[in-house]
Amino acid sequence: MISKIETNTSHKKTILFLLILITVSISIRLYFLPFETPFKSDAIDYFSFAFEISKTQQFPNGILKTNDGWSLFLSPIFSMIGQSDMMNLINAQRIMSVVISSLTIIPVYFLCKRFVSPNYSLIGACLFGFSHRLMENSILGLTESLFIFLISFFLLFSLTKNSKLYSLSFVFLALSSIVRYESLLFLVPISIIFFLKFEKKKINYLKFSLFILLFILILLPIATIRIDHNNMDGLTSHAFGGIMNPAKYSSISENKIDQSIQSENNFIINSLFNTLKYLGFVAIPLFIFFLPSGIYNLIKTKNSNLFYLLILGLFMILPAMYAYGREIQDTRYLYVLFPIFCVISVYGLNVIKKIQKPKYVILILFIIILSSILLLYYEQAYTVYHNEILQVTKFVIKTANGVNDYPGNSYVKIATLEQNWPDSLPIDKDGRTSYFINKFPSKNYDSLEKYLLDNKNSGLTHLVLTEHNRSAFLDDLLINYENYLYLEKVFDSEYNNFKNKIIVLKIDYTNFQI
Repeated sequence: MISKIETNTSHKKTILFLLILITVSISIRLYFLPFETPFKSDAIDYFSFAFEISKTQQFPNGILKTNDGWSLFLSPIFSMIGQSDMMNLINAQRIMSVVISSLTIIPVYFLCKRFVSPNYSLIGACLFGFSHRLMENSILGLTESLFIFLISFFLLFSLTKNSKLYSLSFVFLALSSIVRYESLLFLVPISIIFFLKFEKKKINYLKFSLFILLFILILLPIATIRIDHNNMDGLTSHAFGGIMNPAKYSSISENKIDQSIQSENNFIINSLFNTLKYLGFVAIPLFIFFLPSGIYNLIKTKNSNLFYLLILGLFMILPAMYAYGREIQDTRYLYVLFPIFCVISVYGLNVIKKIQKPKYVILILFIIILSSILLLYYEQAYTVYHNEILQVTKFVIKTANGVNDYPGNSYVKIATLEQNWPDSLPIDKDGRTSYFINKFPSKNYDSLEKYLLDNKNSGLTHLVLTEHNRSAFLDDLLINYENYLYLEKVFDSEYNNFKNKIIVLKIDYTNFQI
């Protein structure tokens, strides 16, 4: 009786601690969320897709041809909010991303609990919930929050000994495939693990067949809709597209045999080097202290569930390796590994039994939370620049037809959307959202004259110069622009009380002579 009461008390304390961690995690993220600044990059396409559904109540043609699960999730929320203000919808997308990412603390806690005590599991959940990289990512309003949330449940149920509950791993895997198609790859390890965990009896073969059928039935409706609107299912069409049509990816294949071999060698070298580099990068600052002892304890002890988790981790890293081989350098590809990192990290703490005491657990939780806040404050230094370059971009889209690819030009799309709100952005020939201004790369140029000559007839009309341009000749131009008679300054940050120096120059081609 006493033991039962103590267990109930312990459960209540655990629930209380989890609620506190989730509440604090959400609060910190909302504090750093830039409510007045719209997002940029990929988040705009997810936003546009969700907005189109909420506005027309129909599945859009184009915009996203795959990975639309996050947008489908957002669309009913957008419908409830309405179309009155674009920033309200943008912030709704961000807030949902923040909440979902924070709620992932729950499955990560129970995932850790399969290997360590509840106190250590709280540390694992805290490592996830207060990873400054995941906190920053959730504020961006991208797909990772929902994707990792579903993957965490997938990992949790893939380790269960109950074959009926194991079916839920296929459910969450199917749902995560709608959000990110690379989840299809994880069907291989989850199938292998099933037959390793359960006896090879006729009934288990039947169960596995039913699990596969369940997986297909969940994906079939969305695949059918995508085919009807975009002539591709957004699943196998993308997951196996590179294998079926390697010539599409110049990083992997070339016309000539010797070029092909060289290209493939470069792909493998880039893949391995960049994967190791970014694995080390994302481990800093917190995981770098916990992972070594976890790996040591992993080698020292034999745990079948950890073995299964490592199998899953090996497959989860494959999309990142493929992206890094193609020189797509973004740490986001590795965030899906963070739940596994958390498990390995706290598994290593078993070596130090003293840490299990509540006072040490609370101290570690406090250090993790404090470090994340300090790191987020450090990143805030870039917020001022983003706000100022956004104001410049709003000016540019009203006056220019074409500009250089200045740092911060990724705001062009969202600034154009805001200018045309509530009308949607047009869809280009590739089915992507487009905008009414051309951007011209300057990286491969070493002179202003050559840059203007090559892009004059394509529509280059203005130059945006900052303190960190993408070409040396533009850095020089920021200082000496008055020496060029064919350049007229039409915007100067000095007259707008900006903290960063930014100017916009209009090109007068009638006075441009070589």
